[in-house]
Amino acid sequence: MSQSGGELKNLWQILKPHRPSKMQFTVLSVLVVVTTVLELLIPWFSKNLVDSISVDGVAMSVLMTLLSIVLISAVFEGILTWYGAKTGERICTSLRYSLIGKLLFSKVEAASDKHSAEYATRVVNDTLEVKTVLATDFISLFAGAVSLVAVVAMMFYLDWRLTLVLLACVLVGFLIILPLSLMMSGIGKAIQAAQAKLLSTLTEWMRHHTLIKSHNAQSPLHQESKALLETCMEHEVRGAKIMAMISPTINLVLMMSMVAILGFSSYWMQQGSMTLGTVTAFLMYLFGLTFPLVALGAFFSNLFKAAGTATRLQDIEQLAQEQLQQGESVVNASEIQIQALNFERDEKVILNNVSYQFDGPGLSIVTGESGSGKSTLMSQLLGFYDDTKSAIFIDGKRLDDVDLYSLRQAIAWVDQEPKLLNTSIKENLLLGLSEQPSDDAIEQALEQVGLSQWYEKIGKDLEQAVSERAQIFSGGEKQRFAIARALLRNAKVLLMDEPTSALDKHNSTEMMTLIRAIAKERRVIMISHNSAFLQQDDDHVHIAEGEIVKSAA
Repeated sequence: MSQSGGELKNLWQILKPHRPSKMQFTVLSVLVVVTTVLELLIPWFSKNLVDSISVDGVAMSVLMTLLSIVLISAVFEGILTWYGAKTGERICTSLRYSLIGKLLFSKVEAASDKHSAEYATRVVNDTLEVKTVLATDFISLFAGAVSLVAVVAMMFYLDWRLTLVLLACVLVGFLIILPLSLMMSGIGKAIQAAQAKLLSTLTEWMRHHTLIKSHNAQSPLHQESKALLETCMEHEVRGAKIMAMISPTINLVLMMSMVAILGFSSYWMQQGSMTLGTVTAFLMYLFGLTFPLVALGAFFSNLFKAAGTATRLQDIEQLAQEQLQQGESVVNASEIQIQALNFERDEKVILNNVSYQFDGPGLSIVTGESGSGKSTLMSQLLGFYDDTKSAIFIDGKRLDDVDLYSLRQAIAWVDQEPKLLNTSIKENLLLGLSEQPSDDAIEQALEQVGLSQWYEKIGKDLEQAVSERAQIFSGGEKQRFAIARALLRNAKVLLMDEPTSALDKHNSTEMMTLIRAIAKERRVIMISHNSAFLQQDDDHVHIAEGEIVKSAA
């Protein structure tokens, strides 16, 4: 119970910043009350209609009044359903927007412990559970609660003794349903975790589709997917089992109430303290309680199910965030100084007492064996790790005091395998730019990196889509494309990770010619395993086991 209470508290904390405004809540409340009152008036006017039947026929005024109430009630019910769903969708959209922001602005290390698809599942699927509670179940609960209070009040007015009998039956049913609803918390969490695992695995397989085919791994992976699907089904069936117990319990409470009312009323009728009309009215109102009780059961079961996902959503809310656009701006990044930098993770030393300085335009080639710390050293310069910022100085400013947004405008990163988003060529080139360059400037950047022929080949269509598996780039073209993206940022420093690793000798030579041309105007720091690229004027940094063992300028 305490765990479920904690999860409900987590759910409230997550939803608190996104709750509806007072005006929205007032409108919702008015719609609920009006709709419920109209629905309660229908049986009353039906009674009047029956009582008005005579030899002359039906009283038309009563009939028209009843039809009007039925019609107005239907209209208000439709408006309530639409407005409630709209309010729930707005809360869900606001929550998702907040979660996406937390993911995008989180620190690199904070969000690296889980598969990216798992976070995506949490943002999309876990919030659906929350939306169901807000957009559907909460409205039903609110309307049901108003209806319940009104019906019980009318019952109490008719006969307080039978009302107490009925409430005792409802209390027993509530005590039975509550523990069943609490069980939905753990089941909801397990369902979302299983679905996240399935989605992350499937995403991984589709990303490496050709690898799987080339190794004839389709059949074993297909079998593996069966186990994942069965795990999902197992948790879903557990949830269905709980719901299958809740629904009959509600019916049992109603039947128990009916038997109790008939039993007690028979005794009191025999004594002459109760009339048959009172008993008939009570039985009619008993059926009027069906909807509120069903709504109550559905709300609590789905509420605890959503509360089970709250912990997973709170993990995202609590991700450590980067503080961008705070501190001194970086304009040129003409001087980068590293002083006694140490970096370790999981008790393993990756960089040890590294000191170096990069000044002005030129080419710096960082060499070393795999795992020596080359890529790790480069990533330090972009401020990804808090514990090393004090050892890095940009234009004499300590990285702790530097605005990370301006730093990453001044320093561009070109991956060994450049990443492209599933969007247009133009949007990939202009990624993160606040000011949009003209198409002529884009064409000039592509020409500068030697992609003129490629640009002609795609028909100069910058709106052409780039997909994960589309083959519109060769390895060398993708590298050049990433360099063009860096040039459009007007970056003063280019960090390049193995730009020639996937190229043949001819294309590698052309790539190095391009890099040396760029290095005449800006600093290029390039990781390479191939020492054959080194020339006498190059700045050479050699790293072994996390230490700079040789450097030559």
